[in-house]
Order: sequence, then C-alpha cells, then structure tokens
Amino acid sequence: MAHLPGWAHALVVIGSVTTVIVGGHYLSRPLFRYVVQSGMREVFTATALMLVIGIAALMSVVNLSPALGAFLAGVVLANSEFRHELVANIEPFKGLLLGLFFITVGAGINFEVLAAQWGTVITLALAVILVKAAILLLLALLFGLRGRDGWLFTLGLAQAGEFGFVLLTYSMQNSVIPADIAQLLGLVVALSMFLTPLLFIAYDRLILPRYREARNEQREADVIEEQAPVIVAGVGRFGQIVCRLLRANKIPIVALDLALDQIENLRRINIKSYFGDASHTGLLETAGIAHARMLVVAIDDRDRAVSLVHHVKQHYPGVWVLARAFDRGHGYQLRQAGADDVVSETYHSAVELGGHALTAFGVHPLRSRQMTWAFINNEKSHEDELFDAWKEIEEGIRFSPRYGELFMKLEDTLSDVMQQDWEPPRREEVPLWSPPKTDE
Repeated sequence: MAHLPGWAHALVVIGSVTTVIVGGHYLSRPLFRYVVQSGMREVFTATALMLVIGIAALMSVVNLSPALGAFLAGVVLANSEFRHELVANIEPFKGLLLGLFFITVGAGINFEVLAAQWGTVITLALAVILVKAAILLLLALLFGLRGRDGWLFTLGLAQAGEFGFVLLTYSMQNSVIPADIAQLLGLVVALSMFLTPLLFIAYDRLILPRYREARNEQREADVIEEQAPVIVAGVGRFGQIVCRLLRANKIPIVALDLALDQIENLRRINIKSYFGDASHTGLLETAGIAHARMLVVAIDDRDRAVSLVHHVKQHYPGVWVLARAFDRGHGYQLRQAGADDVVSETYHSAVELGGHALTAFGVHPLRSRQMTWAFINNEKSHEDELFDAWKEIEEGIRFSPRYGELFMKLEDTLSDVMQQDWEPPRREEVPLWSPPKTDE
C-alpha cells in the first residue's frame, strides 16, 4: 500500500470493508452450513475464530487496525443465522479475551501522566460523558425513547468505548496525534469506562425510582366496591396461582397490587382486583381487613411485606396471615413479624423437582413421594430450633455457631430419615372459611 497515492489507498480501504461486509453476509451462510454437516463442534468453533483472524489479517494488509477487522468480523457473525450457536461456542473465550484486553489497557496506562495531570484527566473524562450523554439524549428524543428507557439509553452509552484505544493507537502510529496526547486521551477513555458502573447505579438509585413513583402517583388507588373474607396483597406469578386456587373453590377474594398489567390480567379471568398499595392502612381498611378472615402477602418488596405483616398482626390479630418468603432469612423475618404461615416461593417446587430427579434415577415413584414428605417433615421438626438460633444473629451476632450446628444436625439426620419407612400424617384441619351452601 505504500506506493499507492492517497485516493487509491482510500478506495482500497473502502473496497476491503465493503467486501468483508457483503461477502461475509452471503458467503458465511454456505460456509457454516457446510461446517455444521460435519457434526463437529470443534470445527465450527475453529471456523468462526479463523474467520475473525482472517478478516483482521485482511485489514492489516490494507494498513488498517486488526481490531477494526475483528469488529467487522463480529458484525458479520452477528448477522448470521448461526449467531446463537456461535455465541454459545465462543462464550468460553469471551471472558479470557476481555480479561487480556483490559490487562493490556491497564498495563499501557502511564501513571506518571495520571499523577501529573489528574485534574485534566478527570475534567476531560466528565466532559466526554456529559457531551456524549447530551447527544444520546437528543437522539433518544428524536427516535421516541422517552422516560426511563431514554435515560437508560443515555447513561448506558455515555462513556467512551474500548474502540477508542484502537483509534488512538492507529492515530499515533500514523502521526496524527503525538504520543503524549495519545497517552492523556487513553487515560480519559479508561477513566470514563471505569465510571460506567457508577452511571448504572445512578440510574437504578436516582432515576428509576422516580419514574416508578410518578407512574404510581399518576393513578389514584381504585375505589374498592366490595369486601371479601380473603385479601390477597400482590398478584404476580405467585399471587395469581393463589387467587385462581381460591376462586376455583368459590372463596371470595379481593386482590390488590401496584402493577397495572397484573391487575388487568386478573380482570381478564374475572377475578376482582384493584390497583393500590396494600401496605397503606387506608386501602386495607377499605378492602375490609377488619372483618377479613385471611390475608395473603405476596408482594415483591421484602421490607414492605415484613412491615405489612407486622402492621396487620398488631392491629388485627384475628386475621390469619399467610406470607410468601423469598428465602430462609426472609421467612424468619416474616415469622418474627407475626405471620401465621410462611412459604418459600421456591421451596415446594424444588422439593417436587427433587422427587422427579429421584424417580428418574430409578427410585419407585411412591417411594420418591415418601422421601419428599420425609424431607419436608424433617425440616419442620427443626424449624423452631433454627428460628430461635436465627434470632441470635439478628440481635447482633454476626455468625451464630448454634445456628450452624443445628443446620448441620439437620443435614446429618436427613439421610437416616430418608431410609425409614414413613407415611404422611393424616390429620383433619378445620378450614378458616367454607363457601355458603346453595339450594343446588
């Protein structure tokens, strides 16, 4: 390329890039189809990597950065019909190569320049983020991305990209900018990328909650037209199943939630549901908590769920409270708040799947069912002891040896319990509410 004039060099570069994009679009498909017929994943992965290396080498031949070639190869592969398989095969290399890239970036930082011109580096990095964020915000408005989506688009791309290192290196090699300026700008790019997590934290902590609150404030709580013996607070994927089960047994319910889409889903299947925050005292009273027999707490906010249980048991102790827990610790918090029944959202499904795993491994289905019941019964027998030991942790002890001891005791006895002949206990439970009798 050295003997070509500038205009010819430009034409060769444009032709090379066009050839890679167009040729890759039409030629990569038959190439990968041929490779797939071999039935060897190693050949598939090797072909993808060699394609990247080949395009990078082509860019080097025309005096461009190999990183630009790798970028173009990524564009070609991303548009291939085999992109999902390619992602799965190249995933193991992703973390390794990214790690090497950022190690190289860190090794190339001149800390003497950073120490001497830290004020300039910080100022330029913030200026890059602000200017780029302003441009992205304008683009978001032009293309209809508004509200929280527009801010996520703006803050997610406001930092300088890693391709900036490639451009700086290429510019320095071609004497476009001096080496000292390139080092300074490299620090600016690195610092702006370092600030990326802070931008996402700012979005999660400062911007997203405002839009959630604004969305809730835009609509007032629905006027509850009727009361029922059962109030369900939270009708997501967990609460919906509870509502359907109760309705199937003709038990009247009042469902409350702050998610409009969930409320509308319940209304489509003719379940009375209302928009509103169940943790607000006034809304609970309107829903008839004073005369209700049961409250089901299935809201997604852990702290709100605990405070709701505590409030209801303090002011309406006669209401039977059933609460959904996210994990063992949250379950203990709900129980301490006064919940009469606590169920972990994944506990029974995990036990059920474990029973299927035993059956698939050759255990007789009836024996597998007995083992799952033995597992549940064994955990219930230690539940109170574990709860008492957990209270010590909550009172300020960072690690409770007693809790760990009891938990290991549970694990040690579990294997013995599994081998015993066991039948589920038969007991008659008095329902909290029975449907009214009809003439039929």
